[in-house]
Amino acid sequence: MTQAPRRLRRAEAVLRRRTGRVLLVLERAVDSFNHLAVLRTAEGFGIQNIWVVEDPNYEERSARTSHSVTKGTHHWLSIRNFQSPQDCLVALQEEGWTIWATDLGRVAEPLTSDALLPFPEKVAIVLGRESDGVSDLMLEAADRRFYLPMHGFADSFNLTVATGLMLQKVFLACPEAHGDLSETQLADLRLDWYRKLATNDERWKEYRQWLNNPPEPEPDLRPEEAMRQVRTLKKFRNKAR
Repeated sequence: MTQAPRRLRRAEAVLRRRTGRVLLVLERAVDSFNHLAVLRTAEGFGIQNIWVVEDPNYEERSARTSHSVTKGTHHWLSIRNFQSPQDCLVALQEEGWTIWATDLGRVAEPLTSDALLPFPEKVAIVLGRESDGVSDLMLEAADRRFYLPMHGFADSFNLTVATGLMLQKVFLACPEAHGDLSETQLADLRLDWYRKLATNDERWKEYRQWLNNPPEPEPDLRPEEAMRQVRTLKKFRNKAR
């Protein structure tokens, strides 16, 4: 068998860094940009599973907006949707997740890497709505509540920034969470990802040969210099002309 295409080797590198131990719950985000930017941030940290509690008043998120903000990263996530915090909470409890919630209240603990130890076997991190945060129902059910210490006049960080800061602390506390998917989970994702990467039937015929004998992963996920492209937003390109 010839060498596998780079996109499959890159997919293997991502697969082997994914985590199923950390679940992100995005509860009732109303700003479409924030919602989608959180998906991109979480995917970049290696999160595979995201549960979304929809706000009944949110605006429809178009496929065009999704791709422009997430850069396509949402295609590689396992997203589960809930209509209410109650439905999500029931599922979390049934599956035995430890629940950590973000909270600006005075009872919350400051988020530090040391504070997260010992790290739970499986933890769901709940991020709340921009205006009023995590729902009272989820806060009351949370095993722990955390806040990000701030040193300025702002009351809180932007939702996407808060997501990145929190996940950075989480993986500093538990780096071994990366790469913890079972062989069954890896095989299921591999089938899904390879099929998406194939884009047509002829390429899929080639790619599926690697399903039972996956290629060695790319040693570095960063693009080679020859493949890097300078990305400029269209509105700025037009102004430059």
